[in-house]
Amino acid sequence: MGRSAKRVAVIGGGASGLVAACFAADAGAQVALFEKQKKLGRKILVTGNGRCNISNRAVDSSRYHGLNPAFVNNVFARFGPAETEDFFRSIGIPFVEGKDGKLFPASLQASTVVRCLEYEAVRRGADIRLHRRIDAIGRKGDGFALRTAGAEEHSFDAVILAAGSCAYPPVGASRIGYELAASLGHRIVDCFPSIIPLNVVEKGTRLLQGIKWDCSLEVLMGGKKRAGSTGEVLFTGYGISGPAALDISRAVNELVTRGEIPEILVDFFPEMSEDDLDELIAEVAADGSKPLDFCLAGIMNDRMPAVVCGFAGVDHGKKAGDASPAEKSAVAACLKGMKLTPASPRDFTEAVVAAGGVDVRDIDPRTMESRLVPGLYITGELLDIDGDSGGFNLQFAWSTGALAGMSQQR
Repeated sequence: MGRSAKRVAVIGGGASGLVAACFAADAGAQVALFEKQKKLGRKILVTGNGRCNISNRAVDSSRYHGLNPAFVNNVFARFGPAETEDFFRSIGIPFVEGKDGKLFPASLQASTVVRCLEYEAVRRGADIRLHRRIDAIGRKGDGFALRTAGAEEHSFDAVILAAGSCAYPPVGASRIGYELAASLGHRIVDCFPSIIPLNVVEKGTRLLQGIKWDCSLEVLMGGKKRAGSTGEVLFTGYGISGPAALDISRAVNELVTRGEIPEILVDFFPEMSEDDLDELIAEVAADGSKPLDFCLAGIMNDRMPAVVCGFAGVDHGKKAGDASPAEKSAVAACLKGMKLTPASPRDFTEAVVAAGGVDVRDIDPRTMESRLVPGLYITGELLDIDGDSGGFNLQFAWSTGALAGMSQQR
């Protein structure tokens, strides 16, 4: 008489949970997927501005962060971008490539990804149980007992914990995954928000609210560069946002949450040297009868000169002819490196990603099985691995979910 199918619970119906359910069912396991919300994949639906930035051609460990980012090397060696693309193509989702190596479903709709993953999980035999929040996981013999919020109890041989991070609660994110992992003895690295707009101390930037400008941003701590990005910056009522600001947000928030306050340098003219900018300012300010800010409005948004001059310590209203060469040079220097001071991080409700999570030293990267609790597998955003913006976090979710699912053979 043959052995009965392995009973596997997948907790979480997001990116890693759905892929884990597909592969676990394909491995012959009897799979039940528990999702606390009434819909699957809500966070997938908002990725890539609704297009689902599914992966990236430039995936490597340098694009990942955490206490042990090299963990991803072992993960991707077993199930990397190529295997991910093969899997999605096999379920009817070929990729198309966008800017900077970003990969999207050919439909350019995140909803396609969720629908196909759900269809495939069910087709392979997974039992999807919506509106079922797991409140507790305990040992039961060699297996596990799961208790739902409705006080139902279920028994399983193995558990894949794919409950996601605490980032972006508007689509259902919570801390329940960390709590469940901790209840089973796992260490949790303190979380902080990443890929998020930045608060800054200086009130002068409020006058720039709504302005978008291509800038280069650098994060300096003790004179050493910790991060940098070039691209669009959106000035807001609280600080800065836009792609370049989101790129540096992890480095900034990591330092701030440790009690260290870095400097953010804003270069408004990254394509020009400071000497060239000096010459340009001298040229636009050649008519000494005009106010200095009126002259500068010829090379930047008309609300910027007053703010930049303020940061440079120069009276923006004085006539250009009365501004000394040193004052004009101070304005040029400010345009090449306006100094901003980050304030406390914004809330997780705006964060795309949470840095921190379950310590990966306790996870086998070949299978995603816990080294502390045999039969427990932990995947995706719940782990202390976070990637840059651009498809890197979803790639880690697909890969870890697949490895956990493939490990469910008897």
